[in-house]
Amino acid sequence: MTTHWPNPSSPDIDFESDAGMAKTGDEFRGRLRERYRAVVRAGALVLWRADDTGQMTGITGWEQLTGRPADEAIGRGYVAAFHPDDQMLLDFRNQAMGDSLQIECRVLDRDRRWRWVRGRGVRLSERSSFAAEWVGTLEDIHDQRRALDRARYLAERDALTGLGNRRTLSAYLTRLRDRQASATVVMLDVDGFKAINDLHGHQVGDRFLVRLGQMLVAAAPAHSLCARMGGDEFCVAVADGDEARAMCAALAGASTAGIAIGDLLVPLSFSAGIADADWDDPDPGSMVLRKADLALRRAKAQSGGIVVHNARMQAESDRRELLLRAIAPACRNDEFFLEYQPIVDVDSGAQVSVEALIRWQHPQFGRIGPSTFVHLAEQNGLIAELGRWVLRRACADMAGTAPDIRVNLNVSARQLAAPDFADDVLAIAREYAIAPQRITLELTESVNMAVLAGSDAFARLRQHGFRTVLDDFGTEYAMLSHITSGQFDGIKLSRDLVRHCCVNERAGVMLRHLVGLSEGLGMEIVAEGVETPGELACLKQHGIRLMQGYYFGRPRALHELGTGAPAAG
Repeated sequence: MTTHWPNPSSPDIDFESDAGMAKTGDEFRGRLRERYRAVVRAGALVLWRADDTGQMTGITGWEQLTGRPADEAIGRGYVAAFHPDDQMLLDFRNQAMGDSLQIECRVLDRDRRWRWVRGRGVRLSERSSFAAEWVGTLEDIHDQRRALDRARYLAERDALTGLGNRRTLSAYLTRLRDRQASATVVMLDVDGFKAINDLHGHQVGDRFLVRLGQMLVAAAPAHSLCARMGGDEFCVAVADGDEARAMCAALAGASTAGIAIGDLLVPLSFSAGIADADWDDPDPGSMVLRKADLALRRAKAQSGGIVVHNARMQAESDRRELLLRAIAPACRNDEFFLEYQPIVDVDSGAQVSVEALIRWQHPQFGRIGPSTFVHLAEQNGLIAELGRWVLRRACADMAGTAPDIRVNLNVSARQLAAPDFADDVLAIAREYAIAPQRITLELTESVNMAVLAGSDAFARLRQHGFRTVLDDFGTEYAMLSHITSGQFDGIKLSRDLVRHCCVNERAGVMLRHLVGLSEGLGMEIVAEGVETPGELACLKQHGIRLMQGYYFGRPRALHELGTGAPAAG
């Protein structure tokens, strides 16, 4: 091994004179040389010296790094050890106008593998000097570079599938926008993926997603970008709508055979939303993803398939978002109002109660029914505030009426789950001096029994005299456990059940038994949605005397209802 190292008798890398090092004694210089030798022996650095044209005149540690003799590096011999793509970085003439250099490049090590190194150097002489030269170091940064590349890969790739991630997709769309290139985004979601995980386990689910990612890449055009957005949701950016539809068709064709995971054959179906990018949109990259997601949610709502985003769909979404943002201010600005529909005892003709129904007089959209905005409030955490407004307004309306008028108020499962629900109801009723016996709380039958079991709100309110009713009985959520839970004082039959029982003999038999069961449990039954004389007669024949519906009157302001039996029709 040939070692080129500064010493008093060698012209190679004479740090004492050429680097302008202060001469402070032989002992100091000796210690300094030993330190440099220790660094080189440890393989931490290669020390080098070159003239202004890049001719190597001295080098130490080269053999430890590359396995090549140091003599071979002298002159321009070192260049052959560097990666061909990096050799242009070693042209010192490109560096000659500066006084320092720093490069990162690859060198072939002693095991014939490419390793990343960082080269640093400084120019020791004046630029005008004929004897200008460079000294510097070559540092092995391979492990650091691999760690950095791995971190960059993980930042830009989905760890499970190896596809791009949200960050990669966003950067890709930004590049397309900068070039003003057309783009269409396809958002895909696996139908029933939760069932795959539940049935076969998450390990199979993960392998399923990996295979789906591979199928997606195979179906996508070569210039596209495929990304996993999270869970079982994927996104592909292609050039236009034709490519998007062709890709979906190819994937649908490949999916008919399912996905083989070991000995399992897992069926595959998916929903997709397609949207074109409009670079004139504000924040167009995010906007096209939202549009594609909107189309995907529309596809999922209609039980799968492929939906293309359109202007009408976007207008409906924008309207929903506007309404959602306006709910809380509308409570403060009294844009909501209540109408009341009577509940009638058909035997006596007396009005026994009224149901409070919320309406919205929106300043832009006019009158809006509850089916448009109540579910928005429930899905976005605003139902408690809306429910308090309804309770307060109903109590205020009742405060000026006869004490025998009772009101039914709708309560959602989310309201019931709130820890302060019972306290709010009690406080507002006391504020308006409304006796609890005048208020009936209607809870939709779709409520999960776990919600009832986990809340003592109904029990507390019933102890204070409030009545509780199970609303919409007879929907797809029907469960006898609701009736026998002991949480309710009555049930309201849904409009669909009323119609069915009046035209189907077997359903009528079931209704008679349901009436008997309710009477045995001491529960009232109200039939809602009664609209015709035939339905009235049918329900009376089955033993139901409390009814509600358009036949007895449409919802109106409370003062318009009076206290007697409303006129039919």
